[in-house]
Amino acid sequence: MPDDWKDNYWKRSARQRLSRRCLIQISALGMAGAVSAAYLGCGGDGGKDGNSTAGPTAAKTAAGTPKRGGVIRSSTLSPILSLDPNSTQGMAVSPFFYSYLVHVTDWQGTVGDLAKSWEVVDDLEWVFNLRGDVRFQDIDPVNGRLLTSEDVLYSTKRAETMPGASPEWAKTYAGRETPDSHTIVIRTKKPEGYMLDNMGSPLLAVVPGEAVEKYGDLMSNATGSGPFMLQKWSRNEGLDVVRNPTYYRDFPYIDGYRLRVIPDHASIGAAFRAGSLDVYVAPDKILADAMKDVSGVTIQNYRERKYTTIMLNGTKLEAFKDERVREAVDLAIDRKTIIDKLYFGAAELAGPVPPVFDSSLPAEEVEAAYQTDVAKAKQLLSAAGAESLSFQLTFTSTTAQSDLASVIKANLEKAGIQVNLKVMEFGTWIAEAMAGKFEATILEQYPYISDDIPIQWHHSRTYLRTEALYLGVDDPEADNTLEQIQQTVDYEERVRMAQEVQRKVLKRHGPTLVLFQPRGYWCAYDYLKGYVPTAYGFGMFKYDMWIDKG
Repeated sequence: MPDDWKDNYWKRSARQRLSRRCLIQISALGMAGAVSAAYLGCGGDGGKDGNSTAGPTAAKTAAGTPKRGGVIRSSTLSPILSLDPNSTQGMAVSPFFYSYLVHVTDWQGTVGDLAKSWEVVDDLEWVFNLRGDVRFQDIDPVNGRLLTSEDVLYSTKRAETMPGASPEWAKTYAGRETPDSHTIVIRTKKPEGYMLDNMGSPLLAVVPGEAVEKYGDLMSNATGSGPFMLQKWSRNEGLDVVRNPTYYRDFPYIDGYRLRVIPDHASIGAAFRAGSLDVYVAPDKILADAMKDVSGVTIQNYRERKYTTIMLNGTKLEAFKDERVREAVDLAIDRKTIIDKLYFGAAELAGPVPPVFDSSLPAEEVEAAYQTDVAKAKQLLSAAGAESLSFQLTFTSTTAQSDLASVIKANLEKAGIQVNLKVMEFGTWIAEAMAGKFEATILEQYPYISDDIPIQWHHSRTYLRTEALYLGVDDPEADNTLEQIQQTVDYEERVRMAQEVQRKVLKRHGPTLVLFQPRGYWCAYDYLKGYVPTAYGFGMFKYDMWIDKG
């Protein structure tokens, strides 16, 4: 596998895309207000008709009238390695502190943050009009100055220079200019169907240049214009933030947010049960159900964005280049049994694009494509001269993947396919995967915010357009459609094309076989109001919740 796969994987994964073709007017109410937007002939992940779901207003919501005060306590499994919003290490917490041109959300589609409106002049020119009331936090070195279009331009350019940034970012643009302090014009070299996602990526937080000049980097400093201000941070302990009093929206209603690093779910669950945490995002139904007996707690499930795949590598095992062999593997896998036994029914069958996205295929079509047929699998193997097919399946050292690998092995053995399981520590596994050193591997895909990477993953050279064939299967016709999708600004046309190419991918059976998309579980005490579970993670771009203990 080429080195560019390794160099760009994390950055490109984080760059996830989403877009719609339109002139769109967004009210200044943002997430806390009903979105009074005119969507002119466009659509988005917020809804196939292009209409986003209205958020709650400060005066009245389904959960009641917001109250101010209090601190929400939550947790994270991983250390917080950096606060720099233009880095992959810092982007998970950067929405606390920074603003973005647009927000890409689960609950109301793509909405303006700094941008009060935008227009696609033609397929190569985008004009973003900024609101004029946004100030950086009243701390040194910005001291509450107004945020301008020059800050947006500076931040997009800075992100392109960060370690590991994809060189394709800079190649996208034909020109960028700021005709005035409230306008930024972006011209692209070719139509960019996913331009809005580029601008809404968590990596493209707007930072002030003088903060970078003063500190050298932003790894341990947070100087933004977002809803909160940094109070305390420790990599291995967590962070405390307080409400930004000059934030340009009515919320946050809470005084602060406390995020603690707790490295295992058993400890997180115990802390939540003891009332030391207000929120617990459980990774599966079993751990969520364990909280049902906790008084005053509500558990909600939601569609996750991550999903699970198996990659069959024809560059390492010649048999996988044969469509009949791939179809045999596909037919032998019993996805429904996997969902029932390992996920207790809390997952969905997923086509090449998982069901959380508008461009996913209808559920009945996906179900029809995934009928288990061991007898036909054996016939196909015989016709391909692969009756003694045997391969190694690698996976990471987690209980979930170990259980999944064992079930897949048992499924395939019914068709006479011998599977040798190899469990690997994550760091070793990712290094092997990046180098293409596997015959088959289980890959849990990241929770992308758009369908761009999920659909482009099925390109013969992946979404990275590697020089060599990624998994040894060449499909020029599908590749051509996939490349057209990325240059199609019209949203509905892009959805149509994505569904068309998915049907081709299902018929050729991989070489990346998608298995399922799990449900996520959100547990919270009932005094936390105004929050809807989201696959983006608790809190990201969603800060209009409040505490009401009566």
